[in-house]
Amino acid sequence: MLFCSSHRTKRPILRARRCEWMEDIWRTAANCEVAAKPTINLVRLAGSSGQHEQGRWISVKINLNLILDAKASLGEGPHWDHETKQLYFVDIEGKAVHVFHTVSHAHELHRFEKRVSSVIPATDDSLIVTLDDGIYRYYPHSGELEAIAHIEADMPDNRFNDAKCDPAGRLWAGTMSIGHAKDQGSLYRLERCSEPVRVVTGVGCSNGLAWDESKGCMYYIDTLKLGVDRFRYHSGTAEISGRETVIEWPPAEGYPDGMTIDNEGMLWIAHWGGGKVSRFDPDTGKRLAEIEVPALYVTSCVFGGERLDELYITTARVVLSEDEHALYPHAGGVFMAKPGVRGTPSRRFVL
Repeated sequence: MLFCSSHRTKRPILRARRCEWMEDIWRTAANCEVAAKPTINLVRLAGSSGQHEQGRWISVKINLNLILDAKASLGEGPHWDHETKQLYFVDIEGKAVHVFHTVSHAHELHRFEKRVSSVIPATDDSLIVTLDDGIYRYYPHSGELEAIAHIEADMPDNRFNDAKCDPAGRLWAGTMSIGHAKDQGSLYRLERCSEPVRVVTGVGCSNGLAWDESKGCMYYIDTLKLGVDRFRYHSGTAEISGRETVIEWPPAEGYPDGMTIDNEGMLWIAHWGGGKVSRFDPDTGKRLAEIEVPALYVTSCVFGGERLDELYITTARVVLSEDEHALYPHAGGVFMAKPGVRGTPSRRFVL
C-alpha cells in the first residue's frame, strides 16, 4: 500500500563458535594484529591474472586503509556517488546514515527513529532509505522523511535488509525475519514511486545484489541459502527468470553477505564471520582472489574513487565479544583497498 504523508525525524587461523545474534549461524575469529593502516594480502588463484603457475596460489601485498573509524554497530550497504565523491552507508542497529566525502573527509551522520538498512541517492537532492517497515524518501537538508510504501505490515517480525538500484535506476530491496525464521523474506522491485512489486519469495535473509548488463543477468544472495544465484534479467522490463545457483559458498568461511561486481564481470562478496572479501568468477563458480580484513564481520563492499578502482569495505561490531573487541579495535569501520581492477558505477534511484 502506498502512502504520501510525511513526517520529520531528527537528524588467518580460524576458530568457530556459535553466534548468539543469528541462530544457526557460526562465526570465526582470526588471530592477527590490526594496525590503523594494515598491509594485507591479495591472494589470487591460478588462472586469474596470468602471472603464476597453474594450480598455485600467490600472495600480492597491497595496502588496506582504514578510511573511517565509524565504530558502526552494523555497518552496511555502501553506495559510492560519483557525482559528489561521497560514500554513503548505514549503521542498521545504530539507526543512522553515514555520508563520508572521500576527498575532504567530511563526515555527516543522520539519525533515525527506526533501523535503517540501506541508503541510495535519488536523482534530485533526496535519499531513498529502507527502514524497518518500508521505503522512504529522506531530505537530508531539512530532515523530512516521506513514506513511499509500507511493506509486509502483516509481518511485524520482518524488516528490510539490503537494497540496490539496477542499471536503469530501479530499486531492488529485500526483507528478512528479525528472528531468522526460514523463508519469511521477499525481494521487491520499485520503479520511480509506484507500487512495489514482489519478485522473489521464500527468502531467508535477502542480501547482495549485482547486475551484468553485458550478459543480461542479475546476481542475488540469500545468505541462509549459502550461495549466489543468477537470474536472466531484461533491462527494459526488469523481469527476471531462470534462477540458478552459480556459486556454492566455501564451508567454514562465514556467510555470504553484500557484494559488488567489477568491470570484468567478477563478483566481490563479503564474508560475514569470515573476515574477508572474496572475488569469484560466476561462470565457473571458482574463487579468484581474497582480501583479508581486520574485522571479523565483513558486511559489504562497493567500488568507488575517481577511476572506480578503490574498493570500499564495510564492517560490523555488534556481535563481538569483549575479547574480540580488543582483537578487532577497528571493527565497524570502513576500509579501502585498490585490488587492481575497476568496478562498475553505483546507480541513483530514478524519480
